[in-house]
Amino acid sequence: MKTCRVLSKITALCLALLMAVSALSTATFAILSTDKGTITVNGVEDDVTVSAYRLMDVNYDFDKNEPVDPVYRWVASVQTWVDANYSAYRDANEFNTKKVGADAAAEFYDELAAAIKGGSVALTPTNHTGSGDITNLDMGNYLILIENGMKVYRPSAVNLVPQWNETSKKWEMTSPATITVKASEPSLDKSINEDSDGHPTGKGSVSTPDKITGSDNASIGDTINFDLRADIPQYPANAIVKNYAISDKLSNGLTLDSSSIKVYGVAAGGAETLLSEESGDYTITYVRPSNSASTSFTVNFDYDQINGYEKVHIHYEAVLNENAVIGSAGNPNEAYLDYSNNPYDANSWNSKADKVTVYTYGIDVTKTNKNTTPTPLPGAEFELSKSSGGEALRFIAISDNEGVYRLAKENEQGSSTTVLIVGGEHAANGMKGKLRLVGLDAGTYYLKETKAPAGYNKISTPIEITIADSDYDGGVEVGEEDLVTGLVPVTVQNSQGFELPTTGGIGTVLFTAVGVALMGAGLVLFFLNRKRRKAE
Repeated sequence: MKTCRVLSKITALCLALLMAVSALSTATFAILSTDKGTITVNGVEDDVTVSAYRLMDVNYDFDKNEPVDPVYRWVASVQTWVDANYSAYRDANEFNTKKVGADAAAEFYDELAAAIKGGSVALTPTNHTGSGDITNLDMGNYLILIENGMKVYRPSAVNLVPQWNETSKKWEMTSPATITVKASEPSLDKSINEDSDGHPTGKGSVSTPDKITGSDNASIGDTINFDLRADIPQYPANAIVKNYAISDKLSNGLTLDSSSIKVYGVAAGGAETLLSEESGDYTITYVRPSNSASTSFTVNFDYDQINGYEKVHIHYEAVLNENAVIGSAGNPNEAYLDYSNNPYDANSWNSKADKVTVYTYGIDVTKTNKNTTPTPLPGAEFELSKSSGGEALRFIAISDNEGVYRLAKENEQGSSTTVLIVGGEHAANGMKGKLRLVGLDAGTYYLKETKAPAGYNKISTPIEITIADSDYDGGVEVGEEDLVTGLVPVTVQNSQGFELPTTGGIGTVLFTAVGVALMGAGLVLFFLNRKRRKAE
């Protein structure tokens, strides 16, 4: 009778421990007659460190091949910590979800994991890399910690315990215990020029269920909108570290409007709440916390302030400036998510990155004569507009490069010009007879010659020029070519000599009048000469 009571109690305690960890892991068992066991961990990243810490021993009489009451006991260092922090759980046999509840058990394991990693509980783990079997383990209750992956893993508990085999009438080790660990992996998505519904505009953007990437094009002086969205990882409640920060690094061709930065917490249903520095939700610095690299801005979040949200959303604006790079190199803007991937190591960091690019373009004008072998013609002047006969765009001359101009920003209008002069006889960098206009968005433009080189005829009709980049990669499409320079080549030829004006012009009337006068004078001379001959 006493043996039956002991067996009944042991079975009940085994079931209770299984229930205690059911909220943290899923375990299945197979019978193996040995005093050693195996824990199989599935579904984790290849390079992570999987550590099994034995928290409880099983009091087992190997001579009689049966458990002995009390069946479970904390290992010495855990017992000391439990006595000091969870005296109600002093007796390992009394620790089960029926008494403490699943949530309290999860909290206990979280806090114990922090104590182990913090060094206040000295335990030597059995380690394994990635998914697979942790073998040759003594019977007992184990805490499984997984560290240094892209994901943030929750502590999990699993049991290696003997069970009664009705067929063999023996207590036998149950192995392997297979565990699936709960984890969260934050992602980072960056988009450019979203529409009012938060979707990319289609200008080079690609949207998939889990990723928004893209590019767009712009003129110098244009304001560009950027949006960052990142998942919030789920750290254990008693994690030692919960670092979480988002940084952004703009290239030299983009100027941040720091006043435009807005940070939101995003609920599971998508509703957004504006966060603030004043409320302690975050602080803004200018270095990445993971490597101290400089940034345009870094939002360092207080995890405990934001962990009720599913995501964070950062919006800001930047202006394409005079340092913008033309062509396929573009003007990239990269964001970084830095977070603690090991919640028990203050120096652990993992990162995600996402990038978008702003492209801008130009026009490369070559001015030549119409000779069999054309030669460059300096001295011509042009204007550029966005419609035929429209207002001329204003440009800033790049002082160290004759014949090169960039589009003026709004605050530079007073120092800008609409007169675009082709490179002269001594222009450097091969710019003799050339005109380069940069910082233009894709679209249609009209180039009007306002002054021809001396001795040459001015082009009377504006030249229509199209800048096209349908795949948004910074290369302009000219015929079948995709020019990575981002410059559309245009050749403008002038002819020499006197050209008759078009029919109906004032010149036609003038020539007609002169012709009639000459004919009249000829007739008069004819008749006078005839009259003189008759007189003779």
